[in-house]
Amino acid sequence: MPVLPWTAGSHRPAAADQLHVLTSRLPLTRFTDVPRFLYWTLRIRRQLATAPGCVGYTLDAKLLRKTFWTLSAWSDKQAMDTFAGSGTHAAMLADMRGRLGEANFVETRATPDQLPLSWAEARTRIG
Repeated sequence: MPVLPWTAGSHRPAAADQLHVLTSRLPLTRFTDVPRFLYWTLRIRRQLATAPGCVGYTLDAKLLRKTFWTLSAWSDKQAMDTFAGSGTHAAMLADMRGRLGEANFVETRATPDQLPLSWAEARTRIG
């Protein structure tokens, strides 16, 4: 599956803003969970499109490795945390509990002129 392109969210930052960036690596434990995760991915992308504070997002799915990478930029950590604990994303967390391996999350900062965020740079941060 190709990388889903960077998609702008509903929040438009000012040029001087410092954005909160989340990079994640989400390995699934079984291949049989890949379709379930893809189902949730489509629904979460709809939630991201209108999420308060979401500046942009992208996904890279390595299906043969059962691993999904996410990259998103937010107005601040609070906006990101509110999104993660609400709506479809919260339902996905409950449904996928026990289906993920050792996930990695790295939070960093960026400025609006650094958008769209680079996958190559993001992967060096997360290891």
